[in-house]
Amino acid sequence: MSAADWVVVDTGLRPAHEHMALDMAFMAACAAGEIANCFRFLRFEPSALVGFHQSPEQELNLAYCTEHGIAVQRRLTGGGAIIFDPQQLGWELVCRRSALPGGDMSSMARIICEAAARGLGHLGIDAQFRPRNDIEVEGRKISGTGGIMDGEVVLFQGTVLLDLDIATMLRVLRVPAEKLDAHAIASVGERVTSLRHLLGEAPGLAAVEDALLQGFTEHLGMRFVPAPLPQAVAERLPAALAEVTAPEWLGMQGRGREWMPQKSAVLRVPGGTLRAEILLDQFGNRLRQVHFSGDYFVQPRRAVVDLEAALRNIHLDDLRNVVQAFFVEREWDGFGLLPENFADVVQRAAEAQS
Repeated sequence: MSAADWVVVDTGLRPAHEHMALDMAFMAACAAGEIANCFRFLRFEPSALVGFHQSPEQELNLAYCTEHGIAVQRRLTGGGAIIFDPQQLGWELVCRRSALPGGDMSSMARIICEAAARGLGHLGIDAQFRPRNDIEVEGRKISGTGGIMDGEVVLFQGTVLLDLDIATMLRVLRVPAEKLDAHAIASVGERVTSLRHLLGEAPGLAAVEDALLQGFTEHLGMRFVPAPLPQAVAERLPAALAEVTAPEWLGMQGRGREWMPQKSAVLRVPGGTLRAEILLDQFGNRLRQVHFSGDYFVQPRRAVVDLEAALRNIHLDDLRNVVQAFFVEREWDGFGLLPENFADVVQRAAEAQS
């Protein structure tokens, strides 16, 4: 096998704690020079994963998870909480930094997402990279991604939504929605999609995996060789399992919900009525999520969805600069709604009493 080849390892359907331990074991083996650069496919039993820096108490409905047998785990990578079930395909790269094009994590994310989007295009959909780290189809997210660098080792992860249970997602994750009803489900449906929704049926796993690998071959020149789980990874797995199943792993960022309240505000302006519902991380003074709704018109419609993505996880002090820069960079028509109106209603929500 050439040094330019990547091994493809499919670790199949497993509980969340096993996949998190495998991430640790793959990274450790890569850092020690014991394995080649790896492209891994993975699928999860029902689970909810928080980002490395998140608190499960803040991000999830833990009582619902317990009642419905949804495992809770912490990822090695940052970003927001996500839910997994067998209808989602995970993919990830574990490699040395030199195996990928140069640049910082942001530029690396763009290149990797472009490769994944190109692969999904072989399934007959128009997938595109959406900054900062999403892949979308017609303005709707179909894949979220994230990554970390530890020394010279990179772990970069993504998902593909073969199908999507929005109602369950809304009950597991804390989202800025006033109530979990048909309107909330429809609103999420405008922002997220799946292969089943786009194609009428979900393609087989093998077809999706082959399409993704083809995209990486075409965009990044990677060559892939199927392989079993490397022995070096298997040997490191027991110690990694002990770490991710210890109470300290899931509890390391423990903070109560009172530190991340859900808030809302309404602003009436000549362009209509604009409502913002937010999750505000008061510990870091950051907007974790923002959802806009109301009686207004915006063209293109996706501008509001893109703005919500741009405002995710920003510091509240940067709110107005981010909103201003967002609208300067694109053509849009708010039919009387102004960029500052979006900043005003978010600021008003942040200052509202919980």
